[in-house]
Amino acid sequence: MKRSKKPTWVETDVEELLQLSAEDLVIVEFRAALAVALQRARKRRKLTQQEAAERIGTSQAQVSKMEAGQSSITLDRIIRALAALGVSRPTIVKALGSAA
Repeated sequence: MKRSKKPTWVETDVEELLQLSAEDLVIVEFRAALAVALQRARKRRKLTQQEAAERIGTSQAQVSKMEAGQSSITLDRIIRALAALGVSRPTIVKALGSAA
């Protein structure tokens, strides 16, 4: 049997690996930044996911998905959750700015 001389792995970046367009990458980065902001806001207020869910008007499972940045959760839903927890607009914009 002949052994392949091709490398077994190739060094790449996330954008190339996932074949993301520039626009898709922006959305992924915004989603991640908002997810981190939501988790920080919840923890700063010393809330469990269940308690945060009650304030937001959703389930604990949905809060978990928001904090994980799952694509099934829309960006506007995460922003509404941040607002429901009392996060100010400037803080939300700052979180988005950190993704850029």
